Amino acid sequence: MELNKFQELSKRTMPFKGEPRNNIEYENGLTNYALGLIGECAEVLGAANDREAILKEIGDVAHYAFGLLTFLNEPYNINSLVYYVPEDSKEKLINKIIILSGEVSEQVKKFIYHRHELNSTKVITTLKILIKNLIALAKKYDSTLEQICEMNIDKLKMRYPESFNVEDSKKRVDVQ
Repeated sequence: MELNKFQELSKRTMPFKGEPRNNIEYENGLTNYALGLIGECAEVLGAANDREAILKEIGDVAHYAFGLLTFLNEPYNINSLVYYVPEDSKEKLINKIIILSGEVSEQVKKFIYHRHELNSTKVITTLKILIKNLIALAKKYDSTLEQICEMNIDKLKMRYPESFNVEDSKKRVDVQ
């Protein structure tokens, strides 16, 4: 699955389908995805010794990273990524991903709760670097981010057959 297709498909489970109608929905969507990003990065850290678990968590991190790009009206484009392939160890890549997610979450927090201006260029650049590190991390686990994202979409389709709703979120049929 191409990553720009993943970004589009993941909108079906996003709050407001990734298209907020007003500033409150926009802020709620950004907050939800910034919290999800940092939370899923922590789960990557916890799953680092279990290949299947880490692939699942990488998919969840990708979902939130691409979701934030969607809320910022930034379509994914491989050519817009900073061109480098990190050659770091798994541990260093995971640390970078956590640090980058913290930077994004901090920017969103300051925008929403401290009423700073959102530096969307900085957030978008940070997200693109984070995605590049996800690509490198996937390779370390003999996978590709595209394969992992396809697994993530399959999981979300199972969990939310129509679109996101609270009851399906509580049931989590994909983990039973």
